[in-house]
Amino acid sequence: MQDTWNWPLVDPLPSYGRGRELPGRRYVSFIQGDGISDVIITGENGTIDGQGDVWWNMWRQRSLHFTRPNLLEFKNSRDVIISNVVFQNSPFWNIHPVYCSNVVIRYVTVLAPYDSPNTDGIDPDSSSNVCIEDAHIATGDDLVAIKSGWDEYGIAYGRPSSGITIRRLQGSSPFSGIAIGSETSGGVENVLVENINLYNTGFGIHIKTNAGRGGYIRNVTVVNVSMNKVRKGIRIAGDVGDHPDEYFNRYAMPTVDGVTIKNVRGVDIQQRIDRRHQELALYSTYACPMSSSGVL
Repeated sequence: MQDTWNWPLVDPLPSYGRGRELPGRRYVSFIQGDGISDVIITGENGTIDGQGDVWWNMWRQRSLHFTRPNLLEFKNSRDVIISNVVFQNSPFWNIHPVYCSNVVIRYVTVLAPYDSPNTDGIDPDSSSNVCIEDAHIATGDDLVAIKSGWDEYGIAYGRPSSGITIRRLQGSSPFSGIAIGSETSGGVENVLVENINLYNTGFGIHIKTNAGRGGYIRNVTVVNVSMNKVRKGIRIAGDVGDHPDEYFNRYAMPTVDGVTIKNVRGVDIQQRIDRRHQELALYSTYACPMSSSGVL
């Protein structure tokens, strides 16, 4: 994936309105599927290597012309199984099911250097009935980030992420272990996160959005999480992320409602809970008394 000059381009996702990093089109993902069904990607832990260091250096040098490619993206697809494969060194996000339904991702390993930019592990995006289980992820950005479109484009497209299950996942990241957002303009609902083991991580559980996003985050349950050496255990923030252009509606306020977080344990946690929601209509209730060592 290092021939950047001849890498094909595709149109931006309609729920994003432009490339996520730069205006205009975006580089096509290494593995790309659109409008397909009954798909299985599996192997005996064979490796798909995105050789992302060339792309990361272009990002650092600000010499990119378009948004970097994902390692794998399925769009408008259903009945997808991804299992027993190692994904590593993606130029950008690793696994990105967008506008999909009935997706199972299990027994995968996702790897990228700790300092690699924007190498999210798995990002279900405007998708329904997604199960992520029994995975090990260690990357330079969020291990799992649930998304649903970006500002006015995501609001107009109006496709939520719903019915998302994440369980028996372990990993490490300088950013978030389990994240919702920040692009949640189409809405996120009915999320179950359970039996998670995080270590050497920036934020354990991170719900993040911003003024202008609109949309909602609701009916989220997080249970049985273990954290070790985490900077901030739980963070709910309404001031995270940039905007696609100047046309976003700064009065489109997101709402967060019905978040339950329980049975969380942490050792060596620098800050237990960080609540930054001055730009957020927050109706959540969550009870998680937290110590730097013991039960959160």
